[in-house]
Amino acid sequence: MTGWCQICSPISSSGISFPGPVALPPGVTEDMVVLRAGLCPGLTEEMIQLLRANSIQTVVDFVSSDLEDIAQKCSLSYKALVAVRRVLLAQFSAFPVNGADLYEELKSSTAILPTGSPSLDQLLDSGLYTGEVTELMGAPGSGKTQVCLRIAASVSLGLKQHVLFLDSTGGFTASRLYQMLRAHAEEEEEQLEALQRIQVVRVFDIYEMLSALQELRERLSQQVLSSMGPLKIVVIDSVSAVIYPLLGGKQSEGLAIMMQLARELKTLAREFSLAVVVTNQVRRDNSAGPPKPALGRSWSFVPSTRVLLESKEVTLGKATTQRIASLAKSPRQPVGIQAELDIGSADVTPTERL
Repeated sequence: MTGWCQICSPISSSGISFPGPVALPPGVTEDMVVLRAGLCPGLTEEMIQLLRANSIQTVVDFVSSDLEDIAQKCSLSYKALVAVRRVLLAQFSAFPVNGADLYEELKSSTAILPTGSPSLDQLLDSGLYTGEVTELMGAPGSGKTQVCLRIAASVSLGLKQHVLFLDSTGGFTASRLYQMLRAHAEEEEEQLEALQRIQVVRVFDIYEMLSALQELRERLSQQVLSSMGPLKIVVIDSVSAVIYPLLGGKQSEGLAIMMQLARELKTLAREFSLAVVVTNQVRRDNSAGPPKPALGRSWSFVPSTRVLLESKEVTLGKATTQRIASLAKSPRQPVGIQAELDIGSADVTPTERL
């Protein structure tokens, strides 16, 4: 994809052409998985066209059909069809697994990534967990992008891991990131190597974002990342910027695309042990009401952890801006605890719930 670039080079637009939602075949609903090339080994475009000509369009259609009959009607190899069916059943069937096995799998596949902010790490119970989606929500100017940049710098410089940064607002600033790296690395070579481990994709609508994420999943599935090395985190700033335009008018269509994005993010996090960080806006029911995450109830089930970022003006000798992070949702920590952040330099220790 032409939009993938290292930030030490000029950043161009993604160059992805995706004019709009793809129309589903007649009789196929949103919750059905449509057969497509690359869905599993052996499922070629030619095979798909022959299957569609015989009204077999989804995974359910395929696995519930008589393969001998299909092989005869479509002039396809019976052995090839059996092999494809076996893989599809393994991918899309639910097999019973006991709790002990799930826990051992979780322990072996979960890593905790530092955010670059000690107080935020403490708020998150040590840092960002792979296999999960973490949401940073806040009003404009609350520091969401700055925290994302700090996370990218921390993972790239401290862990020597690669970062994918999807920028949908144009808020990514290479010079600010470089300042963060210079503050923690003295050698210019080390700073430049850290910059090269951060890949940036500019995506300005939901279709470009989905295309970028699907391409990433294909690369990870095929273990082909070209210039990218080991990837541990995907940062998206922001999801609300590309979803909001879809939630007017035909809201049902917008919600369906939003949930497609949700599935893509959760699948990437779970199947490839990635930490996924997204930013979201907030709304208020009235001017005096508490801030609430945007995108509604349907989206609220996507992030495992939610952090509310707020900026407050304080006067201590001189006027300064204080950044407060509050835990709004967590599977590990009590909701409501807060931490004071200094995005510019060092952090202050967490404060108790107010």
